[in-house]
Amino acid sequence: MMTTLLGGFVVWGGVGWLLDRWLETRFLTPVGLIVGMVLGIYAVVARYGRPPASPAKNPPRTDPPTARDVRSDPRSGPPPASTRREFE
Repeated sequence: MMTTLLGGFVVWGGVGWLLDRWLETRFLTPVGLIVGMVLGIYAVVARYGRPPASPAKNPPRTDPPTARDVRSDPRSGPPPASTRREFE
């Protein structure tokens, strides 16, 4: 993540610096640095996504599961006898 942030900062700052030298101006280096920071942050967020939501916003379910929930859960017990494999 750090190399992505620093890379955007250095590359676009360098592009701004080169354009400043070529066009004989003084404002493109700071513009390039800002663009590099914004693009670096965007690349990190696009790559790694948003942080997970805090538990306060999505509290865990507190009501007990019903019999229907337990029966529909495939991990709630042993598999049916027709799907078991018996080894000799």
